[in-house]
Amino acid sequence: MIKVYGAPPTRALRVIWMIEELGLPYEVHKVDFPNRFEDREFIACSPTGALPAIEDGDVRMMESMAIVEYLSIRYGPTPLAPTPGDPCWPAYLTWLHFGEGSLTAPLNVTIGSHFFAPDEEKQNWGAKFAVDIFLRKSLVLVEPLKHGPWLLGANFTAADISCGYALGVGRFLHLEERLDPVLRDYLGRIRERPAFQRALAHGDPLPA
Repeated sequence: MIKVYGAPPTRALRVIWMIEELGLPYEVHKVDFPNRFEDREFIACSPTGALPAIEDGDVRMMESMAIVEYLSIRYGPTPLAPTPGDPCWPAYLTWLHFGEGSLTAPLNVTIGSHFFAPDEEKQNWGAKFAVDIFLRKSLVLVEPLKHGPWLLGANFTAADISCGYALGVGRFLHLEERLDPVLRDYLGRIRERPAFQRALAHGDPLPA
């Protein structure tokens, strides 16, 4: 059975969601973030202390999108991940990694400021600049979403897990009204997926 270290709303949501979409058995090991370096099981899988991580038999991994990609190959083939022979494969890879590298990663500064900075420093220049990057880059998703409900058209894939999570982080940071209407509609479809809802249930409630 796959053991997932971490829970929503962290990037562990991506991993749990992917596992739910695949219909695999798993268990969630919640990590007390302030004391995470004392959790030896977790640190054995994620030496940097970053969430999430997994244990799958002898396999130990960290990095949410690396884990999602591993799951698609280890437990595939699956419609969630086009293969190299599929014409959609280059676009799939682009959006799969875009969701973390271009959308979620810049928001680390904003999230860190939101939770850990003194009150007078929460709205610092870096936090605002990270939001500007997120909003500007999110617009690239609008065009593909004009041609179907998901990034690759009619078929939901792990690329939607990657980018959908990123937009959800924006929602968590109260940025939803600043997103393009096409992206707000997309986020609504994401949140209606049963696998997403089951994954989200492992965490603390998010703002309505």
